[in-house]
Amino acid sequence: MMSAALTAGAAATSVAASPSTSTDIGVQSCYGSAKNYTATGNGIDRAYWPSTGYKYTTGNCDDINVKTNYTRTVRACWKTIPCSGWVSAPKGQWTVVKDNVPNGWGFYLEFKGGNNGTGKAAY
Repeated sequence: MMSAALTAGAAATSVAASPSTSTDIGVQSCYGSAKNYTATGNGIDRAYWPSTGYKYTTGNCDDINVKTNYTRTVRACWKTIPCSGWVSAPKGQWTVVKDNVPNGWGFYLEFKGGNNGTGKAAY
C-alpha cells in the first residue's frame, strides 16, 4: 500500500513538471531566434542598435532580451512612446530589457556609453 502511494506521488510530480518543460522550450525558442547586433556609438555618450530605423518585436519572445559581449546599461526605445527604464546587462548573460511587449512594435536599443558594442538580441 505504501509503495502504491509513493508511486502515485511520483507520477503527480512528473505531471506537475510538464509546464516547466514547455516554458523551457519557449525560452530556448526565443533565444534560438536571437540576432547578432552591433550597436553604433556616437563617440560621446550613447550607442544605438539599429543605427537607423527600427527593429520590430515578434511572436518569438514575450520580451526584448540582450546578451552583451561586455557589461552595458541598456534600454528599449519605441516609435510612439517613451523609452523603458535603464537596466544593467552583465557580460555574457541574457537580460530582459523590456518585458511583456506586443508583437509588431517598432523599437531600437539605446546603450549608455559612446563606444560601439556587440552581442545578441532576442525579441
